[in-house]
Amino acid sequence: MRTRFDAELESLYVDMIKMGALSEDALSKLAAALGSDDRSMLGAVAEVSRQIDEKEREIEALCLRLLLRRQPVARDLRTISSAMKMVGDIERIGDNAADIAEIIPFLSVSELPKAIGLDSMIVSVTGMVTDAIDAFVHYDAAKANAVVGSDDIVDNAFDRAKSAITDMIRNGDKNAAEAPDLLMIAKYLERMGDHAASLARWVLTALDATGDWINNPAKVE
Repeated sequence: MRTRFDAELESLYVDMIKMGALSEDALSKLAAALGSDDRSMLGAVAEVSRQIDEKEREIEALCLRLLLRRQPVARDLRTISSAMKMVGDIERIGDNAADIAEIIPFLSVSELPKAIGLDSMIVSVTGMVTDAIDAFVHYDAAKANAVVGSDDIVDNAFDRAKSAITDMIRNGDKNAAEAPDLLMIAKYLERMGDHAASLARWVLTALDATGDWINNPAKVE
């Protein structure tokens, strides 16, 4: 019986990796579009977002089967429960990616996103998602803690971008008309960072039933 459960749990890990890879693909396409005048890949972002939604439903169904048929306890139960929460955050990252893809075509100056650091925000968020999924699969609390800490990097980058956009408007910059769209993209990326950090927090919840990691992160390293 345990062998069958372990096989199904392994399937869960594989599906989580696949879902994370889909979100990374969406972010990669956004990064490419933001850094050039080539917007041809943006249409694929919506399709990737749809695939993320589909994978979310598959994982939720698998988790429910594991809970109802296997009745796991202890860390297995926390792992499955956390996975069900994590897919919601990944799904929202996919939705935000699709939202950004709809805005990018309205940007007429391709150099601006990089100039205010939006490209580095995408890189940071992508790394957070990758590491959070890896931490989940390998029960790596130290990596999960690092992901939570990385949210500060994204938040600080958002603050810098917001300041640069504000200066554009205040100084009557010739590109000030781009400001609302740039600010919206930056905000979506900041939200993605929040969701990536949430992924890592669910990993820590799976590893530590007491919840002590909230006030003592080193406890579960």
